[in-house]
Amino acid sequence: MEDIAHRDTKSEEPSCQSNTITPTEVKDANGELCSVTTGSSTELEDGKNQDRLNSDPESNLPHAPELSKRQRKKLLKLENWEKRKKEKRQKEKEKQKAKRIEAIQQGLPVRNGPSRKELKRRKISYTNATIEVVIDLSFDHMMIDKDVAKCVKQLLRIYTLNRRSARPVPLHFVGIEKGGAVERHLARNDGYRHWDVRFSDEHFMQLFKPSTLVYLTSESDQVLDRLEDGCVYVIGGLVDHNQHKGHCYQLAQRHGIRHARLPLAEHLVIKTRTILTINQVFEVLLNVHMGKEWQPTLLEVLPARKGVIPKPCEATKDDDVTLGEAVEITTQT
Repeated sequence: MEDIAHRDTKSEEPSCQSNTITPTEVKDANGELCSVTTGSSTELEDGKNQDRLNSDPESNLPHAPELSKRQRKKLLKLENWEKRKKEKRQKEKEKQKAKRIEAIQQGLPVRNGPSRKELKRRKISYTNATIEVVIDLSFDHMMIDKDVAKCVKQLLRIYTLNRRSARPVPLHFVGIEKGGAVERHLARNDGYRHWDVRFSDEHFMQLFKPSTLVYLTSESDQVLDRLEDGCVYVIGGLVDHNQHKGHCYQLAQRHGIRHARLPLAEHLVIKTRTILTINQVFEVLLNVHMGKEWQPTLLEVLPARKGVIPKPCEATKDDDVTLGEAVEITTQT
């Protein structure tokens, strides 16, 4: 009985000592026995967890989803660009200043166009304008972010062309979705709200009389041979690499407004596509508005890679009659 009681006591000892610290005899480097205090595995694990929490208090917080390699690369590229942008602008200012000093030393004209102060004082007269130009920017959902960036870059070009023109036209950027991609890319340009441009998130049909609107689209069967006073010419702000072909034409038909195309085939011989960028269409309108002829304007604006050549002018029937009468008169004389 004593042996059984003794064995039962021993068998219960491990369970009682599972959560206690007990000394353990081990041999040291000299081979002598020494006691080492050890704890249970549960206590050791709890100690490790506590040390981990103390060293990294955020380890117990939920982890954010990891970015993909492409996303990290894109984010890093954007951060680097924001850092370099100010440095780049500063270098450009220093370069312009050096050119100005060199021009003064050589006795050359300092500037060809108006000064920045003069440009700031210029204000477009919307009341005395003969025509107006609208850029329809309601295509956020139809463009990827890269194409939206290209679209906004073309808007900057349009603003610069109009600002430096001797005869600027009233310019409207409409259909801008609040919080959309176009607005986000525009906001990267400091002070864009101070441009001499009217910005609006409303549709152009809500801002202008339908009878004055003319939507410019290459699919139209109507040719724009002259600019009419009192008309509002709408240019679609869509950069889609011809993925949504005919969309602006269908848009004009759906709203029941007039549409027209630039007279490219009437003045040029073009072997490539006749699709122009937003700023190219605007530049053509601006030059014709200033009194320039269609053919030289189109030859100047269209890039050389399109390989355009001027189309020879064909004599009209009236001209033929006049010419025949002149020949007859000369023969009789």
